[in-house]
Amino acid sequence: EEEISKLAADGPTEEELVKAKKYLTGSYVLRFDTSTKICSQLVHLQTEGFPVEYLDERNAMIEAVTLDATKRVAKRLFEGKKLLVAVGRRPVTENLGLEALGIELDRGYVKINGLMQTAVPHIYAVGDVIGFPALASTSMDQGRVAVCHAFGFDYKTRLGSLLPYGIYTIPECSMVGASEAELRQAGRPCEIGTAGYASNARAQLVGDPDGLLKLVFDPTDRKLLGVHIVGQRASELVHVGMAVMQLGGTIDVFIDAVFNYPTLGELYKYAAYDGLNRLAKRTAAASG
Repeated sequence: EEEISKLAADGPTEEELVKAKKYLTGSYVLRFDTSTKICSQLVHLQTEGFPVEYLDERNAMIEAVTLDATKRVAKRLFEGKKLLVAVGRRPVTENLGLEALGIELDRGYVKINGLMQTAVPHIYAVGDVIGFPALASTSMDQGRVAVCHAFGFDYKTRLGSLLPYGIYTIPECSMVGASEAELRQAGRPCEIGTAGYASNARAQLVGDPDGLLKLVFDPTDRKLLGVHIVGQRASELVHVGMAVMQLGGTIDVFIDAVFNYPTLGELYKYAAYDGLNRLAKRTAAASG
């Protein structure tokens, strides 16, 4: 549930989702509470001609769904077809006798500290059993933290602060860091830069020109705050931006760097140039 809420809240904008709609096929069903952003996206997609069907709690078809003044769908719950597949996770810790060992649980999840230790110091827990984010990549690193601490190694003493997300759909979706919506809601100034696959030579060569790379950065010092990608190799490309963020870098890193040509990596350079162009227009408008 935590993963679903985060993906819905930090996902792409309505316009970006519409651009990807040609890939969203199949007979998949997704259920969301009306407090999530995805509700308004679904209605927006429907107005753009994307086939979305709504059913009530009894699976009876609802002829029309509208947004109220708060941009929420009037129905408490709905199911929309042909959009996304979301699989929740729950801990399977019942009847293991963990409480008898002194291990503390929270709604079935094992409680741990930053070193992956449970309430019993010599017992560690990692992965899905400790809860969010329950990703394979994160779980493996949690395991490394636990092993290094258990054997007294002086490296890998904590889990990284930046955790990337990868959704292996067609097209792939991946992100790391903050989203534009998240920052604006928190009242923090931000600017974006985007680059489309359609203008990238490598994407044209492989015959997959539909996709988008989006950078989110601080307009004051141009520090990179987030990377969001929809398109081929998104889960690979996101690591470039994550490395820059890990080192506290700015979008100037992409402008100064020389990328192999033709590569999808070039998307970072052109997204950075687009960001500088948007920033220049913002500065000009502010100065009158």
